[in-house]
Amino acid sequence: MLKFKSDLHLHSVLSPCADLLMTPAEIVNKAKQEGIEVLALTDHNSAENAEVFKYFCEQNDIFFIPAMETETREEIHILSFFPDLASLFEWQEIVYANLPEIENDEDFFGPQIKCSFSDEFQSKVGRFLAGSSELSLEKCLKTISSLGGIVIPSHMDRRNSIISQLGFIPPELGIETIEISKNTTIEEVSKKQPQLLCYQMIQNSDSHYLKEIRSYHNLVMEERSFAEFLKAVKGEKGRKIILSEN
Repeated sequence: MLKFKSDLHLHSVLSPCADLLMTPAEIVNKAKQEGIEVLALTDHNSAENAEVFKYFCEQNDIFFIPAMETETREEIHILSFFPDLASLFEWQEIVYANLPEIENDEDFFGPQIKCSFSDEFQSKVGRFLAGSSELSLEKCLKTISSLGGIVIPSHMDRRNSIISQLGFIPPELGIETIEISKNTTIEEVSKKQPQLLCYQMIQNSDSHYLKEIRSYHNLVMEERSFAEFLKAVKGEKGRKIILSEN
């Protein structure tokens, strides 16, 4: 088995909360400097920068996983990962169809920018992306699974998590791996949320600024592929996730 430094939760200029320097090429360049080998771009409720991001990852020998951070009807944030861009964009269509038609207040929230393959600002997304959709948590998991994808619930120790919104993880959801924020530790989780210790845990940068990008975990896999990634998330056949020393 091999270990791959990874970061599977970060935001580009498409997310209104991200810094304007968070363009696809700049993110990939910083990740390359950090020795990161696997990346996923998880903008809020949208994948408009995914294709450009994939291009820059391939130019730098970084394995790209199509992904998105979706907010459910219950105001729960989930990370969703897909085998290819086609399935990610199919999920985007479903999310868009269930996202309120609210215009983004750029002065308050910030712009939502789609980038070109030359890493320049190309256009803006007018609809507000960083709100909750009308999709339930259960519906999200079932639909993502039907598209060949997998879900990791976001930042379990913060607001907009399954724990903050529901108080527990429904066992029927079949969750194998959960994300804890980079600002906590397994020791703190064991004291404050011991019920979560039965799950495999992952930490990511959740970067909104270039300076925040770094790897907080290693994927233990035979190779960099989506099939191997699925096994790591499920903890199958020796594949797993190992948290780095912070």
